[in-house]
Amino acid sequence: MKNVIYLFGPTIMIFLGINTFESIPITFVLFYSWLFLIPLLSYYRNPTLKSSFYESIKKERTLASFMTGLISGLLCAIIIFSSMSLAIGSLFEIEEVSKILVAWKFSGSVVWFYIFILIFINPFLEEWYWREFMYTRYLDKLGTLGSVIVTSFFYAIYHLLVLIPLVDMPLSLIATIPVLVAGLLWGSFRMVFASISASTISHMLADIGIILFYIVYLKT
Repeated sequence: MKNVIYLFGPTIMIFLGINTFESIPITFVLFYSWLFLIPLLSYYRNPTLKSSFYESIKKERTLASFMTGLISGLLCAIIIFSSMSLAIGSLFEIEEVSKILVAWKFSGSVVWFYIFILIFINPFLEEWYWREFMYTRYLDKLGTLGSVIVTSFFYAIYHLLVLIPLVDMPLSLIATIPVLVAGLLWGSFRMVFASISASTISHMLADIGIILFYIVYLKT
């Protein structure tokens, strides 16, 4: 039961922040508090999990993992920026998205603080939660491939909640598929390198692609 709560927890936090409070600041507080505190408390209660995480950090600092994260991340950033740019007018309207972001309080000078979080904090916390904490919890139950698939699926679900107000269904569902693919890619990095170093680097660069799109097309 606990594992099920952990799977749905981030989605519930996003739902409350976006749909109930309609506020990016509140969403950030709820979402990132969950991603940070749940693994932290679990590691505090179970020193074995904490030791396993520390070992994974020490184990993989090779050039191969760094280059894998760098190259895949740059490709993700280019694909994200290009595809979103091409989707303007067909998948979504810039004016409508801008209005929604303003309504969600993702605007003004404070937006640079949010951008800092999305680039430097979000990738680590999401990778720590899904590709380390949750991946490890399901490893014995489902094996490496099963754990990657399950964690990637639930990683993609809450992105759909964010996309639904911005992009009409079923296009928002289709737009979530690349998020699922990214989750599977980063999960495969976790399998190969036995750490989240490559996936975190790749994730960070992918988020930069999204932020660049926001700065170029949406920021006022």
